[in-house]
Amino acid sequence: MVNMTTSRNILPALVLILLATLASSAYAENKAFDAAALADDIHAEFADFPSVHYDSESDAVGRRLQSNNNNNNGGSSSTETTTCNLWCQIKNSLGLTIVGLVLLCISPILVWKNEGRHVTALRKIDYFKNKATVIGNVDAPSEDFTNQLVHFTGQVSVDDTSLDLPAAPLNLTSPVPNALLVRRTCLIYQKFENVQQDTQSATVGGGQTTTTTYTVREDWTPLGPQPEQLPHLPQETNSSGIWSDLVAASGASESARPAGPEGFPPELAALFQTVDFNSAPHGIAVAPSAHVGEFALSKEIIVEEPAVFQAEWVPVPSDMIPDEVEGCPDLRKDGHGNLTTVAEGEGPRNGDVMIKYEYAPAGFDASFIVEQVLAESDPETGVGAHKFGVAKNRVIDERCCGKISDDLGVVWMVRRGRHDLGEMIQMAKEDETTVTKILRLVCWVLLVAAWWMLFSVITTLLSTLPIVKQLGNFAFFLVALILGTSCCCMVTAVAYIRYRPLLAFIIIAIGATIGGVIGWKAGSTAEENAENPPAMAFVEAVIQHLAPIDFGKDELDGSSAVEVY
Repeated sequence: MVNMTTSRNILPALVLILLATLASSAYAENKAFDAAALADDIHAEFADFPSVHYDSESDAVGRRLQSNNNNNNGGSSSTETTTCNLWCQIKNSLGLTIVGLVLLCISPILVWKNEGRHVTALRKIDYFKNKATVIGNVDAPSEDFTNQLVHFTGQVSVDDTSLDLPAAPLNLTSPVPNALLVRRTCLIYQKFENVQQDTQSATVGGGQTTTTTYTVREDWTPLGPQPEQLPHLPQETNSSGIWSDLVAASGASESARPAGPEGFPPELAALFQTVDFNSAPHGIAVAPSAHVGEFALSKEIIVEEPAVFQAEWVPVPSDMIPDEVEGCPDLRKDGHGNLTTVAEGEGPRNGDVMIKYEYAPAGFDASFIVEQVLAESDPETGVGAHKFGVAKNRVIDERCCGKISDDLGVVWMVRRGRHDLGEMIQMAKEDETTVTKILRLVCWVLLVAAWWMLFSVITTLLSTLPIVKQLGNFAFFLVALILGTSCCCMVTAVAYIRYRPLLAFIIIAIGATIGGVIGWKAGSTAEENAENPPAMAFVEAVIQHLAPIDFGKDELDGSSAVEVY
């Protein structure tokens, strides 16, 4: 995985705008957004607990979390019906027109930035290829490469040390051996609103009637207690159970908060919500003794590269989990090795909590392209006495024989498994190409959507006529598709001239050559047609074909003559 600080700036903006566009359109097309469900989708390990099984030779085999994923659970429901006449729809379409204008201004900038980001990323990858020095033996690296870019592979190890969570009552009974990370996840059983919408359009007049049905759903969530009352189902309430006791038992004073953007609608904010395992009652610890050969691995690289170091989570053996927790007398250890308040033999109830402990084992291979730096050992904190460490490398790309230098930011590249330098460079290029294509597609969709929104007032007026409505929507969609595609291609072409002038001029030269050949051939054909029009040429060809026929006298004598009366 390539960690490029400057390459991450454009992606959140693109995703936010695209999600906002999709959310607004989906709302008008009977799409139901469920914030809780979206949050659970992000944390798939919590969404469908009966399907979570862990294959291990330890006594943690078959551990699972209890769940009750019924959508309604016999709860209450409410229905709201709203009617939007033609004037109301016109006002809404004016809002879409404004959104379209904004997108039309922003999308070309995003297209331009994406092409520049792509070129910068490729320059960084080329820098890796040209500057990285291969370390053959990670157990004895040379000091000559200190503060230089190096490539090495090896096994991630923590030696014989064990890892434990920060001291607190809500902790393990003993440290976990061979653990690179250990985490504690606390879940609570809460109620959520399910939203379903049904929109009926009037046959004549353009009005719409929207029926919104709210139902209750209960499920586990790691995001902490939900609102005490559901917004549209005030009779349905949530209990926080012993969550505050868990916070106190974890050794912290503040409860966990979902890490997501503020000020967003709940439907969109749920897409960005992640659990902060550094906030109570959750917990996480990183092994300070992690290393690859003589290279110490810092907490920074382990946390920032979850796809490499946190790809596998294994349940902590049951004998390391406490049978009871001080300050939380209602907690018990169930038969699956989880701490829970769910009564034995019963299903979960609102406010019940569950705690699971997992660890990411060491012992896997990893490949690095990083800057080799001197490490500082600290035996008191468990940091091993390794001579070197790893850090991000500042990329200074020099051009024009060193007369021009560009600071491309700091970067490192880490991959799980053993890969030589050439393989890592090739994989980085493939990943970058994929990301660029996805962002180009997103920008193209935004441009087409922007043009479509600009015509929303006209399409709203056409909706008053049943037959014209379908034809009009299809026609304006084609227009938006053509205009959006043209704008995207035009901006991309100009961006190519700016960021890839050599490639752009080669493409222009090839295109001009092909166009010139076609034009020259067309001009030659036109001159020939002008001198000898096709109709006259056809007549002359027919005359030439008939000219050799000679009617002899024998054919015209009386024996063959035709008498005309």
